[in-house]
Amino acid sequence: MRPLRGGVEFGEIVELEFAQVSIRFLHTSDWQLGMTRAFLSADAQARYADDQIEAVRQLARTAAERECAFAVVAGDVFDSLLPSRRVVTRALDALATFTVPVFLLPGNHDADNPAGLWAPGRMPVPLPPSARVLHDATPVPVPDLPVEVVGAPWPSRKPDMDLLEAAITPLAPAPPGTLRVAVGHGAVDSLAPDPLNASLISVAGLRAAITSRRVSYVALGDRHSATEVSDRIWYSGAPVATDFDETDSNRALVVDLDPDGAAVEPVAIGRWHFVRRQFDLVGAESVRGLAGSLASLPDKERTVVRLALVGTVDLATAELLDQTLAEGRDLLASLEVSEGRSELLVIPADSDLASIDLSGFASEAVAELSRTAASKDEDAEAARDALMLVRRLAARAR
Repeated sequence: MRPLRGGVEFGEIVELEFAQVSIRFLHTSDWQLGMTRAFLSADAQARYADDQIEAVRQLARTAAERECAFAVVAGDVFDSLLPSRRVVTRALDALATFTVPVFLLPGNHDADNPAGLWAPGRMPVPLPPSARVLHDATPVPVPDLPVEVVGAPWPSRKPDMDLLEAAITPLAPAPPGTLRVAVGHGAVDSLAPDPLNASLISVAGLRAAITSRRVSYVALGDRHSATEVSDRIWYSGAPVATDFDETDSNRALVVDLDPDGAAVEPVAIGRWHFVRRQFDLVGAESVRGLAGSLASLPDKERTVVRLALVGTVDLATAELLDQTLAEGRDLLASLEVSEGRSELLVIPADSDLASIDLSGFASEAVAELSRTAASKDEDAEAARDALMLVRRLAARAR
């Protein structure tokens, strides 16, 4: 028999007050295995894919180290309906390292429909014995534990109802001495109100289900940042960060659940970071500040940076900026300058032009390029690039 928290075994529960029993489990979601990021180079994308698989193994280690009795994955195990055979095979190999039961919920990215991976005959290799897919809302007992898991799988990418409410509403209260964990996926109405979205999850409905003992805890996925909706309703967040808008990803939740409530502890899993920074550039010193900021970032090969650059610089400063960005791109997983958020104007200074020692037609051409570069003409950027090239060539000729 599997021990409960505190060394109590399930067979002994009949001799105990149920209020003394606490179940610990791991709540995770949004593994998004097979996800590709267009802004990553080929080697960075390979590193990202490897780290996603390693995160599954880290989740298994966390479940074992923290003595979790089981784990739930609240949707989007995979990033698509039919991920590649390689992705699936590697994922299931990592999933097999779990030493406790793992319940997998199909989400919006990997919905449970005939065209998807979860359909009979679609899986290229068998699921490990510890894993079970929640194909419907039938409560599933966790072996040897006074716990049931009930899922609300997505049958398509755009359902027309609150799937979790549809799964929970018909349920009778959990049997005496039994805890019930509901596993759902999607946005909740309290965080993303949208009267036109029929699939929004009703938080009031979840709270009513908890009050009536139809469920004891609601494990949610879809939001990639670990988020408390209420003390017994949580998003776990993604175990590996996926985008810039996430505020608390790279997480999973260790949940201690008893009839009176839940104690939820976010634990670190992944190492990827997506960083947005804005810099006001006015001269060489401000560019050196940007360089120092990039240099201070930890774990650079797992850090994606998107910059917004604003200000006015001369050609010499623009050249220093280009060097700084090139060095950053060599070190970071990705470094981009956001065109939509940047308003950087390069205007040649007198000192820039003075350093270009030309005469005659060439001098006139440089003057024309300078006027174009300082304008708002569509050719301004090309003119600035041409001026910097001429400046570099002139410097080499000296």
